[in-house]
Amino acid sequence: MLDSADAGEWSAKRLMAEYLRGCSRRPPRNFLGHLGREIRQLLDEGFEPDALRPALERLRTKGLHPSVLPSLVNEALNALPTTPVGSGPSSASGAGPWAAASPAYTPYLNPTEPTGTFGVAL
Repeated sequence: MLDSADAGEWSAKRLMAEYLRGCSRRPPRNFLGHLGREIRQLLDEGFEPDALRPALERLRTKGLHPSVLPSLVNEALNALPTTPVGSGPSSASGAGPWAAASPAYTPYLNPTEPTGTFGVAL
């Protein structure tokens, strides 16, 4: 039976092998050593391999440095779901949904109100 250190090492090696299969050319040895250490540290912290796989995929496709792997894992686990454009309230200024709470005057959307140069009738 494998102890937890062997299981972690086996998982780190397996994740590295999966990473390498996705590469068109083998990365430098120094890069792979650093990436292996980052993977091992994350596994030792209790992160599951399934949590690391999307981060490793993003690291590979974007060509990022191994030191950003913890940030990518955090992003994958804790990122808020994005809402599609046009699905929620918005404002013409692009200031977000909080800016659309009141029906404020927007001159380029409502050119007939108020008249005059400065927005008032003179």
